[in-house]
Amino acid sequence: MVLNNYSYEEQTRRLLSEAQSELSALDEEIAKLQGKRVIVAREVGAYETALQGYLRRIRKQEVAEVDWSKLLGTVGTHKERVKLIAEHNGGKVRVSQATDILYSKGFIRAKKRATAYSMVQVMLVDMAEDGIFEKIGPGEYRLVGAQQRLAGVTS
Repeated sequence: MVLNNYSYEEQTRRLLSEAQSELSALDEEIAKLQGKRVIVAREVGAYETALQGYLRRIRKQEVAEVDWSKLLGTVGTHKERVKLIAEHNGGKVRVSQATDILYSKGFIRAKKRATAYSMVQVMLVDMAEDGIFEKIGPGEYRLVGAQQRLAGVTS
């Protein structure tokens, strides 16, 4: 036996209509935000190009700051991250430099920077023993097989 409950049907249709309206409003907002994102991404690219052009024009050897969070987020282990840092610095890495990057960007979740420093130092010593890096000075390592940049040459 089926009971006709018109108030339930009306209430359900009203809720369906409200949900559909909200969904279409959200779709419009998403489309607007995606359009704004494209515009801001183009601005970022333009500013990066302008900065690199300026640095090249004044023959300054420094390059625009690398987005370490984005770059290091693509690799999984700390060893791979340290290796990537070295690759972006001409094959060389200092313990303090790698610690600063990994600790400040939240890849090492130690409570103290000194703990993070010790972790990176031990990691680089292990990687040197494995033949991935070679120690070239106190707290400084060079990636084995990396071509060194010539001093005074600008790109």
